[in-house]
Amino acid sequence: MVVSKVCAGRVSFLNITLTERRALFLVIAATLFVYANSLSGEFIFDDTMQVVGNPQLRSWKNFFHFFVSDVWSFQRIITPAQQFAPYYRPLFLVYLLVGYQVFGLWASGWHLMSIGVHTGATVAVYYLIRRLSGRWKTAALAALIFGIHPTHVESVAWISGIPDPLAVLFYVPAFFCYLRYRERGNKSWFAASLFAYSLALLCKEATITLPAVIVVWEIVRGERMKLKARLRHLSYAISPYALIGLAYLSVRFAVMGKVSWVNPGMTKADDLSLLMTVPSVFLFYIKNLLAPFYLSIVYYPPLANGVTDLLFLLPTLLLVGIGVMLCVYRHRISPDVWIGLALLITPLLPVLYIKVFHQAYIVQDRYLYLPSVGFCFLVALFITCLARRRSLIAAALTGMIIVSFGISTMMQNRVWHDSVALWQRAVEYAPDFWAVHFNLGQAYLEHGNSEAARTEFLTAVQKDSTIPTVYSNLSYAQRNLGDNHSAIESLREAIAINPDFMDARRDLGRLLFDSGDLEGAHEQFSIILMIKPMHPARYELDRATVAIHRRAESSAEVK
Repeated sequence: MVVSKVCAGRVSFLNITLTERRALFLVIAATLFVYANSLSGEFIFDDTMQVVGNPQLRSWKNFFHFFVSDVWSFQRIITPAQQFAPYYRPLFLVYLLVGYQVFGLWASGWHLMSIGVHTGATVAVYYLIRRLSGRWKTAALAALIFGIHPTHVESVAWISGIPDPLAVLFYVPAFFCYLRYRERGNKSWFAASLFAYSLALLCKEATITLPAVIVVWEIVRGERMKLKARLRHLSYAISPYALIGLAYLSVRFAVMGKVSWVNPGMTKADDLSLLMTVPSVFLFYIKNLLAPFYLSIVYYPPLANGVTDLLFLLPTLLLVGIGVMLCVYRHRISPDVWIGLALLITPLLPVLYIKVFHQAYIVQDRYLYLPSVGFCFLVALFITCLARRRSLIAAALTGMIIVSFGISTMMQNRVWHDSVALWQRAVEYAPDFWAVHFNLGQAYLEHGNSEAARTEFLTAVQKDSTIPTVYSNLSYAQRNLGDNHSAIESLREAIAINPDFMDARRDLGRLLFDSGDLEGAHEQFSIILMIKPMHPARYELDRATVAIHRRAESSAEVK
């Protein structure tokens, strides 16, 4: 009894002292706190190409060029033989341009920008949920969970993961402005919503689903009217968004020559198998939202093998059961819950078209950034409802979520701190995937650990012996360890797989030259120049030719 009175006193004390402004301040403070340890992170993964190796960021002259090119256009010039996914995200490129002009290659500055964008997105979520629910406490709780959710680390601690926070920074205000327009009837709010929606599309593709969320809101929250009148009202409300979406797709097609693509790694996969894998992928995403612990950049989930495969049957039965329950109890479900479900599910739909991904990447945590707005809203609604009946249980559950999520986020920041930590975690999830061993070996090589790099490259060769780049990088590790003979053999393996691998031929020529095999070096440099006459290996060919002549002259003098 005494304990209950003390706890009740504490709860009432919080209700008195925690004002809306203080709650929002705590949300911002908590968000900044859990991401503070990401400031020391390095450039990793795509950062090395998108930021460090992107020549287009060096000049403001490329500002308008970004609106008529795709994300990887610069890299296709540097490595034309390599395939890159076609993404049309001009505001992401503008963001990179601004970041480079302000911070250059100071990684901490880039991380500070990412945290700033994420914090801004968190504040936007607060005001949206406040508008939807009408309760600032619900909004503060939803924004707090959003701000510290561990699945967001991939989008915040990874510099190149910023498109998702950028998209939310416009997507959420677009919905908010629409709600203000419906409340006040002021067309300036509607214009602001359309403008924000346009900007969101230029950040990330999944934002195109906003009209579906608006439709759900109109159905559950809009004025009651007859079916015909409702359909007419919905068409008027959605038409401007649909026109903007069509314009975006048209520009996207004009720039890239396609609206979407099929990942080369998925061309051999059966379409039915991919379709049957979708339910398990969807539940995988939900699992990561509910229990976001020990996350990875690579999960490599298996593909379903048929209608009798449990990987297809169990998730499908579970989802069908949930769907039936929603239908049966639809009249007892509050409008806020329906809107939360819409915010959660609709942005996930585009990423369930898994043919655009390599199998290793059909589940990626950054794709949960936008759907998590709805998830956090639903969790806040549940806790708010629970608090009316079991306030102490609600308080304990809230504390458990905040503490566990906050700790998990700070630990996940350490995974994204450097490339070694990142790929060590990936190896744990996908030990049979050659690429994670290759990337970990490359990370070890960059950090000066050639012995560990050699081990990982050799493991990658065991997993897949048909990748010439693995042999090429293995040769670097072997050379650093003084094993030039093995390095030469590795480069020969790379060239045997791909005779047009010019970098491997050049490295082999250099190694042969240094080892005294001048004729072998001369042969490799000659082949390079036969294929590419303007290749810079011409200097090395001349050097090998001179060395051969000198050795011949020396031999003649001795005789």
